[in-house]
Amino acid sequence: MKLIDQNGITLNTTMKVVGAFLLGTAIGTATGLLVAPSSGSATRKQLKKKTKKYSQEALDMATDYLDSLRKGYNKKIERYAGNGKTAIDSLKENIKL
Repeated sequence: MKLIDQNGITLNTTMKVVGAFLLGTAIGTATGLLVAPSSGSATRKQLKKKTKKYSQEALDMATDYLDSLRKGYNKKIERYAGNGKTAIDSLKENIKL
C-alpha cells in the first residue's frame, strides 16, 4: 500500500528526496572541512559544530513535514467522518416507517 500526501506525491519518493538531500549536505560539509587548511583539532571542532547545526535543521524539517502530514490526515478523517454521519442520517430517515 502506498501512502500519498496532499499533493499526490508518494511519501516513499518524498522521503528518498529528503534523505538524499541530507546525505549530500553531510558529505559536502564533511569533505569541505576535511580538505580545509586547518589543524586537526580545529577541523574536528568545526565538524562537530556543523553536525549539531545540520542535525537540528534536519530534525526541524522532519518535524514540519510530519506536522503537515498529520494535518492533512486529520482533515481527511474529519471529511470521511462527516460523510459517514450524513450517510447514516440519510439511512435512518429512509428506514423510518
